[in-house]
Amino acid sequence: MPEDILPVYQIQDFNAPSGPEPDFYVKRFEDHLREHSFIQKPHKHDFYILIVVSEGAGTHIIDFRSFEVKAGSVFFLSPGQVHSWQLSEGTRGYVLFFSQAFYLLGHPHKKLNQFPFFNPLLRKPLVLLPEPALQEATGLIRQIENEYQNQEWRKEDIIRNYLDILLIKLGRYYKSNQESDLTQSGSFYNLQQLEELIDQHFKAHEPVSFYAEKLHVSVKHLNELCKQALGKTTSELIQDRLVLEAQRLLIHSGLTITQIAAALGFFDNSYFARFFKKHTRQTPEQFRQSAA
Repeated sequence: MPEDILPVYQIQDFNAPSGPEPDFYVKRFEDHLREHSFIQKPHKHDFYILIVVSEGAGTHIIDFRSFEVKAGSVFFLSPGQVHSWQLSEGTRGYVLFFSQAFYLLGHPHKKLNQFPFFNPLLRKPLVLLPEPALQEATGLIRQIENEYQNQEWRKEDIIRNYLDILLIKLGRYYKSNQESDLTQSGSFYNLQQLEELIDQHFKAHEPVSFYAEKLHVSVKHLNELCKQALGKTTSELIQDRLVLEAQRLLIHSGLTITQIAAALGFFDNSYFARFFKKHTRQTPEQFRQSAA
Protein backbone atom coordinates (compact mmCIF):
# COMPACT_ATOMS: atom_id res chain seq x y z
CA MET A 1 0.00 0.00 0.00
CA PRO A 2 1.39 3.47 -0.85
CA GLU A 3 2.50 5.38 2.19
CA ASP A 4 1.38 8.81 3.30
CA ILE A 5 3.80 11.07 1.42
CA LEU A 6 3.17 14.12 3.58
CA PRO A 7 6.28 14.70 5.70
CA VAL A 8 5.87 14.67 9.48
CA TYR A 9 8.71 16.65 11.03
CA GLN A 10 10.20 16.32 14.49
CA ILE A 11 12.07 18.98 16.42
CA GLN A 12 15.29 17.07 15.79
CA ASP A 13 14.84 17.78 12.07
CA PHE A 14 15.47 21.46 12.82
CA ASN A 15 17.99 21.23 15.65
CA ALA A 16 21.55 20.17 14.93
CA PRO A 17 22.45 16.71 16.32
CA SER A 18 24.39 18.47 19.05
CA GLY A 19 21.62 21.04 19.50
CA PRO A 20 21.00 22.58 22.89
CA GLU A 21 17.63 20.90 23.53
CA PRO A 22 16.05 18.02 21.56
CA ASP A 23 12.48 18.87 22.62
CA PHE A 24 12.59 22.64 22.21
CA TYR A 25 13.57 25.09 19.48
CA VAL A 26 13.42 28.86 19.10
CA LYS A 27 14.69 30.96 16.23
CA ARG A 28 14.11 34.24 14.49
CA PHE A 29 11.48 33.48 11.86
CA GLU A 30 13.48 34.97 8.98
CA ASP A 31 16.49 32.77 9.84
CA HIS A 32 14.27 29.73 10.24
CA LEU A 33 12.71 30.29 6.80
CA ARG A 34 16.09 30.81 5.15
CA GLU A 35 17.67 27.72 6.69
CA HIS A 36 14.71 25.39 6.14
CA SER A 37 13.22 26.23 2.74
CA PHE A 38 11.59 22.78 2.54
CA ILE A 39 8.92 23.84 5.06
CA GLN A 40 7.18 26.06 2.52
CA LYS A 41 5.43 22.95 1.20
CA PRO A 42 2.53 21.33 3.13
CA HIS A 43 3.74 19.28 6.09
CA LYS A 44 2.91 18.13 9.61
CA HIS A 45 4.75 18.24 12.94
CA ASP A 46 4.60 16.01 16.00
CA PHE A 47 5.04 19.00 18.34
CA TYR A 48 3.44 22.34 19.27
CA ILE A 49 4.28 25.55 17.42
CA LEU A 50 4.08 29.28 18.10
CA ILE A 51 4.77 31.68 15.24
CA VAL A 52 4.92 35.37 16.15
CA VAL A 53 5.08 37.77 13.18
CA SER A 54 6.54 41.23 13.77
CA GLU A 55 6.86 42.31 10.11
CA GLY A 56 5.69 41.07 6.74
CA ALA A 57 2.63 39.78 4.97
CA GLY A 58 1.28 36.69 3.26
CA THR A 59 -1.02 33.74 3.72
CA HIS A 60 -0.78 30.85 6.18
CA ILE A 61 -2.81 27.78 5.19
CA ILE A 62 -3.75 25.50 8.10
CA ASP A 63 -5.87 22.41 7.42
CA PHE A 64 -7.26 23.92 4.20
CA ARG A 65 -8.17 27.24 5.83
CA SER A 66 -6.36 30.41 4.75
CA PHE A 67 -5.34 33.04 7.29
CA GLU A 68 -3.82 36.44 6.58
CA VAL A 69 -0.29 36.99 7.84
CA LYS A 70 0.59 40.50 9.01
CA ALA A 71 2.49 42.25 11.77
CA GLY A 72 1.09 41.15 15.12
CA SER A 73 -0.16 37.77 13.89
CA VAL A 74 0.43 34.90 16.30
CA PHE A 75 -0.28 31.38 15.05
CA PHE A 76 -0.77 28.35 17.29
CA LEU A 77 -0.43 24.85 15.86
CA SER A 78 -1.04 21.52 17.55
CA PRO A 79 0.59 18.20 16.59
CA GLY A 80 -0.79 16.67 13.40
CA GLN A 81 -2.11 19.82 11.76
CA VAL A 82 -1.15 20.33 8.11
CA HIS A 83 0.13 23.75 7.13
CA SER A 84 2.05 25.73 4.54
CA TRP A 85 2.49 29.39 3.70
CA GLN A 86 3.25 32.02 1.09
CA LEU A 87 5.11 34.92 2.68
CA SER A 88 6.47 38.23 1.44
CA GLU A 89 10.16 39.02 1.44
CA GLY A 90 11.20 40.52 4.72
CA THR A 91 8.75 38.62 6.91
CA ARG A 92 10.19 38.65 10.42
CA GLY A 93 9.38 37.43 13.89
CA TYR A 94 9.99 34.32 15.97
CA VAL A 95 9.12 30.65 15.82
CA LEU A 96 9.05 28.31 18.83
CA PHE A 97 8.71 24.53 18.81
CA PHE A 98 8.15 22.43 21.91
CA SER A 99 6.99 18.93 22.68
CA GLN A 100 4.29 18.10 25.17
CA ALA A 101 6.87 16.19 27.20
CA PHE A 102 9.13 19.25 27.42
CA TYR A 103 6.33 21.44 28.77
CA LEU A 104 4.88 18.86 31.16
CA LEU A 105 8.26 18.09 32.69
CA GLY A 106 8.14 21.52 34.29
CA HIS A 107 4.36 21.72 34.70
CA PRO A 108 3.13 18.19 35.42
CA HIS A 109 -0.28 19.28 36.71
CA LYS A 110 -1.20 21.29 33.62
CA LYS A 111 -2.45 20.36 30.16
CA LEU A 112 -1.59 22.20 26.98
CA ASN A 113 -5.16 21.95 25.74
CA GLN A 114 -6.17 24.12 28.70
CA PHE A 115 -4.88 26.99 26.59
CA PRO A 116 -7.78 28.00 24.33
CA PHE A 117 -5.67 28.26 21.18
CA PHE A 118 -4.51 24.63 21.35
CA ASN A 119 -8.02 23.36 20.58
CA PRO A 120 -8.17 23.32 16.76
CA LEU A 121 -11.71 21.94 16.65
CA LEU A 122 -12.99 24.69 18.93
CA ARG A 123 -10.92 27.75 18.17
CA LYS A 124 -9.11 29.62 15.41
CA PRO A 125 -5.34 29.06 15.49
CA LEU A 126 -4.67 32.80 15.30
CA VAL A 127 -4.75 35.99 17.34
CA LEU A 128 -3.73 39.49 16.24
CA LEU A 129 -1.75 41.40 18.87
CA PRO A 130 -1.65 45.21 19.09
CA GLU A 131 1.80 46.76 19.24
CA PRO A 132 2.17 46.84 23.07
CA ALA A 133 1.16 43.17 23.41
CA LEU A 134 3.42 42.22 20.50
CA GLN A 135 6.36 43.95 22.18
CA GLU A 136 5.63 42.15 25.45
CA ALA A 137 5.48 38.77 23.67
CA THR A 138 8.67 39.31 21.70
CA GLY A 139 10.42 40.50 24.86
CA LEU A 140 9.59 37.20 26.56
CA ILE A 141 10.72 35.26 23.51
CA ARG A 142 14.06 37.09 23.52
CA GLN A 143 14.54 35.99 27.13
CA ILE A 144 13.79 32.41 26.04
CA GLU A 145 16.19 32.76 23.11
CA ASN A 146 18.98 33.98 25.39
CA GLU A 147 18.55 30.99 27.71
CA TYR A 148 18.30 28.60 24.77
CA GLN A 149 21.62 29.75 23.38
CA ASN A 150 23.62 29.60 26.59
CA GLN A 151 24.84 26.66 28.65
CA GLU A 152 23.94 27.93 32.10
CA TRP A 153 22.85 25.68 34.95
CA ARG A 154 19.16 24.61 34.81
CA LYS A 155 18.48 26.68 31.73
CA GLU A 156 15.68 24.26 30.71
CA ASP A 157 13.77 25.18 33.89
CA ILE A 158 13.97 28.87 33.02
CA ILE A 159 12.88 28.20 29.43
CA ARG A 160 9.87 26.21 30.65
CA ASN A 161 8.86 28.96 33.05
CA TYR A 162 9.22 31.72 30.46
CA LEU A 163 7.29 29.55 27.99
CA ASP A 164 4.48 29.09 30.50
CA ILE A 165 4.33 32.84 31.15
CA LEU A 166 4.26 33.48 27.40
CA LEU A 167 1.40 31.01 26.87
CA ILE A 168 -0.58 32.50 29.76
CA LYS A 169 -0.09 36.06 28.48
CA LEU A 170 -1.13 35.02 24.96
CA GLY A 171 -4.06 33.08 26.39
CA ARG A 172 -5.29 36.15 28.27
CA TYR A 173 -5.23 38.26 25.14
CA TYR A 174 -6.75 35.48 23.06
CA LYS A 175 -9.65 35.06 25.49
CA SER A 176 -10.24 38.82 25.73
CA ASN A 177 -10.81 38.87 21.97
CA GLN A 178 -13.31 36.00 21.84
CA GLU A 179 -17.02 36.59 21.40
CA SER A 180 -17.92 34.58 24.51
CA ASP A 181 -16.21 33.54 27.71
CA LEU A 182 -16.67 29.85 27.04
CA THR A 183 -13.17 29.10 28.30
CA GLN A 184 -14.21 29.93 31.86
CA SER A 185 -17.04 27.41 31.93
CA GLY A 186 -17.42 23.71 32.51
CA SER A 187 -18.84 23.61 28.99
CA PHE A 188 -15.40 24.36 27.55
CA TYR A 189 -13.90 21.47 29.51
CA ASN A 190 -16.55 19.13 28.08
CA LEU A 191 -15.85 20.40 24.58
CA GLN A 192 -12.12 19.87 25.09
CA GLN A 193 -12.81 16.31 26.14
CA LEU A 194 -15.14 15.85 23.17
CA GLU A 195 -12.45 17.09 20.80
CA GLU A 196 -9.98 14.55 22.20
CA LEU A 197 -12.54 11.74 21.94
CA ILE A 198 -13.47 12.60 18.37
CA ASP A 199 -9.81 12.68 17.39
CA GLN A 200 -9.35 9.21 18.89
CA HIS A 201 -12.52 7.56 17.59
CA PHE A 202 -13.78 9.35 14.47
CA LYS A 203 -12.68 6.53 12.15
CA ALA A 204 -14.84 4.07 14.10
CA HIS A 205 -18.06 5.96 13.23
CA GLU A 206 -19.31 5.73 16.79
CA PRO A 207 -22.79 7.19 17.46
CA VAL A 208 -23.28 10.40 19.41
CA SER A 209 -24.45 8.30 22.36
CA PHE A 210 -20.93 6.84 22.60
CA TYR A 211 -19.43 10.30 23.16
CA ALA A 212 -22.22 11.38 25.51
CA GLU A 213 -21.64 8.30 27.64
CA LYS A 214 -17.90 8.95 27.79
CA LEU A 215 -18.59 12.51 28.94
CA HIS A 216 -21.31 11.44 31.41
CA VAL A 217 -23.95 13.67 29.82
CA SER A 218 -27.10 13.01 27.81
CA VAL A 219 -27.14 13.09 24.02
CA LYS A 220 -29.53 16.03 24.17
CA HIS A 221 -27.27 18.00 26.51
CA LEU A 222 -24.19 17.30 24.38
CA ASN A 223 -25.92 18.44 21.20
CA GLU A 224 -27.21 21.57 22.91
CA LEU A 225 -23.72 22.32 24.19
CA CYS A 226 -22.16 21.94 20.74
CA LYS A 227 -24.90 23.93 19.06
CA GLN A 228 -24.66 26.79 21.51
CA ALA A 229 -20.86 27.01 21.51
CA LEU A 230 -20.00 26.04 17.94
CA GLY A 231 -23.21 26.27 15.95
CA LYS A 232 -23.01 22.58 15.02
CA THR A 233 -24.36 19.30 16.33
CA THR A 234 -22.09 16.58 17.68
CA SER A 235 -22.67 14.54 14.52
CA GLU A 236 -21.58 17.47 12.38
CA LEU A 237 -18.34 17.81 14.37
CA ILE A 238 -17.58 14.12 13.85
CA GLN A 239 -18.36 14.43 10.15
CA ASP A 240 -16.14 17.52 9.87
CA ARG A 241 -13.23 15.54 11.34
CA LEU A 242 -13.79 12.72 8.83
CA VAL A 243 -13.89 15.19 5.94
CA LEU A 244 -10.70 16.91 7.11
CA GLU A 245 -8.83 13.60 7.31
CA ALA A 246 -10.16 12.59 3.89
CA GLN A 247 -8.93 15.88 2.43
CA ARG A 248 -5.52 15.43 4.01
CA LEU A 249 -5.15 11.95 2.58
CA LEU A 250 -6.46 12.89 -0.86
CA ILE A 251 -3.99 15.75 -1.19
CA HIS A 252 -0.99 14.55 0.73
CA SER A 253 -0.84 10.79 0.27
CA GLY A 254 -0.43 8.33 -2.56
CA LEU A 255 -3.33 6.21 -1.33
CA THR A 256 -6.06 5.27 -3.77
CA ILE A 257 -9.57 6.49 -3.04
CA THR A 258 -10.56 2.92 -2.15
CA GLN A 259 -7.69 2.76 0.35
CA ILE A 260 -8.61 6.14 1.82
CA ALA A 261 -12.23 5.09 2.22
CA ALA A 262 -11.17 1.92 4.04
CA ALA A 263 -8.69 3.82 6.23
CA LEU A 264 -11.53 6.08 7.35
CA GLY A 265 -13.92 3.24 8.11
CA PHE A 266 -15.96 3.40 4.90
CA PHE A 267 -16.21 -0.05 3.36
CA ASP A 268 -18.55 1.07 0.59
CA ASN A 269 -16.76 3.32 -1.90
CA SER A 270 -19.96 4.77 -3.29
CA TYR A 271 -21.12 5.75 0.20
CA PHE A 272 -17.76 7.41 0.90
CA ALA A 273 -18.04 9.34 -2.38
CA ARG A 274 -21.57 10.51 -1.53
CA PHE A 275 -20.52 11.48 2.00
CA PHE A 276 -17.53 13.46 0.73
CA LYS A 277 -19.49 15.24 -2.00
CA LYS A 278 -22.26 16.16 0.43
CA HIS A 279 -19.75 18.02 2.58
CA THR A 280 -17.43 19.48 -0.07
CA ARG A 281 -19.61 19.64 -3.22
CA GLN A 282 -16.89 17.68 -5.01
CA THR A 283 -16.25 14.00 -5.50
CA PRO A 284 -12.99 12.69 -4.00
CA GLU A 285 -11.56 12.50 -7.54
CA GLN A 286 -12.51 16.10 -8.29
CA PHE A 287 -11.06 17.33 -5.01
CA ARG A 288 -7.76 15.54 -5.64
CA GLN A 289 -7.55 16.85 -9.21
CA SER A 290 -8.41 20.43 -8.23
CA ALA A 291 -5.49 20.51 -5.80
CA ALA A 292 -3.00 18.84 -8.14
